[in-house]
Amino acid sequence: MATFPDDCLPPEQYFESRQALFESINTWAKPRGYAFITQRSTKEKNGTSTVIYACDRSRNPPSGLLQRQRKTTTRRTNCLFSILAKETSNGNWALKHRPNQRFTIHNHEPSQQPSAHPVHRQLSRDTSQLTDLSNAGLAPKEIQTLVRQSGSLATWQDIYNRVAEIRRDTREGQSPIQALANQLDKEGFWSRIQFAPDGRVTAVLFAHPDSLAYLRAYPELLLLDCTYKTNKYGMPLLDMIGVDAAQRSFCIAFAFLSGETEEDYTWALERLRALYKQCNTSLPCVIQMYCN
Repeated sequence: MATFPDDCLPPEQYFESRQALFESINTWAKPRGYAFITQRSTKEKNGTSTVIYACDRSRNPPSGLLQRQRKTTTRRTNCLFSILAKETSNGNWALKHRPNQRFTIHNHEPSQQPSAHPVHRQLSRDTSQLTDLSNAGLAPKEIQTLVRQSGSLATWQDIYNRVAEIRRDTREGQSPIQALANQLDKEGFWSRIQFAPDGRVTAVLFAHPDSLAYLRAYPELLLLDCTYKTNKYGMPLLDMIGVDAAQRSFCIAFAFLSGETEEDYTWALERLRALYKQCNTSLPCVIQMYCN
């Protein structure tokens, strides 16, 4: 059985900031098979703070009596291993060992890999690279390959969670569809959205401004190509395509539909008719449809 080394406790010392202390103790813990998390923070009467940093397996495991929606394993062992961080009057932070012997011992074996600890897998708070890579269409697994070249231990799930967090922040409290509608309007897209009586979005149709210029020049031929369940919402995507004088195709508009019923296509084609009218152009002479 693997055991923790004798120097498992980080040495008592002073730091210029709480963040510097936290980074230092986790740098110490990383090669020794564990990690620290913030367990509790309290404000003293003199205005300074005291923080308990504990082993990241310190929380109590879930009760077996509770019915859990997700059947997942847990790393929690109620480990008592912990240290104190005290803020001084001049703003520095002092690392102190706790007096009771039980706080100096882990109740589990050390981890074999640092990647077993979320703290050691944390990504930089600079999200610009992740945002650019995600916007470029790279999947989390592909982004993981790139960020690991810089020494990160992040898993694809860590990256997926961070990208989702970035997108939530970007939406500023809006629902995804509200954010989409605002973004389409901001970038000058022609768009229409269909709502169900309960407020759910059932269809979205949008066209890029450049597509409208092409449509005015080449309205004669219309190709409709519907792909089924090619996105995470499982909504059919209807591609509306035109053809120019050189027999090259161009995108007129796209529509996410709730299904492939006659009503769904009727809604999309009525919106498309309105788009032709908006462009002040004639309706297509030839319409051809493909379904995948």
